[in-house]
Amino acid sequence: MTRVHAVGVISLYGAMVSACATAAPPPPAMLAYARMDCSAAPDLSSALSLTPDKERAVHLVASPIGTDTPCLTRAGRSVPYVVYALPTDFEDKTLNVGSTLEAMRIFAPNVEVLDAQGRVTRTFEREEYFYRGPVYSVQFRPRQNESYLLVTAAPELVGQGYDAIQIGVATTVVPVGMYSAVVNTGTEAKQLRTFSYDGTVRVSINDTDTDEKPKT
Repeated sequence: MTRVHAVGVISLYGAMVSACATAAPPPPAMLAYARMDCSAAPDLSSALSLTPDKERAVHLVASPIGTDTPCLTRAGRSVPYVVYALPTDFEDKTLNVGSTLEAMRIFAPNVEVLDAQGRVTRTFEREEYFYRGPVYSVQFRPRQNESYLLVTAAPELVGQGYDAIQIGVATTVVPVGMYSAVVNTGTEAKQLRTFSYDGTVRVSINDTDTDEKPKT
């Protein structure tokens, strides 16, 4: 009986060790990017739609970006990109565009708005990017002459670090005689993320009028 119990404990321990050993660590920042097959202009025919299937208050679109996505040649440098088609009903929409803060990296975003021919109609200065919750982003409302949203990597930002303090509360139950007391303790953990050539682009479309009739 004791032997069976010991084997069970060892097997359980082995399974736990195996599970820990196979857990993949979070991806680090990609600090170099070099491809020889990049184009001079984005392929607008491959643009991902930002128009939801139905009117909703918030519509989210997340896209991985990196070595497996298309790339552009900008100022003699190769950069990955993703292109989106702006919502067809844009008058009541506000877009929040940027990259998700991951465990070790942040995609270094450069956001541009294009017209129907792919010409740049709007760019954003670096001071217009803010940390809005878990997203490093710019915010804007589309205009009449704008059709596409282009997000590329910003080489000048890659390699820079972002320090953050994660604040939380740890709860501990402490026996006190016949009763128990709950003790809440504040916690702080410093996190360092690095801007990267790869990561996740995140677009949030906020709609202020979800009751309007679709256009025909």
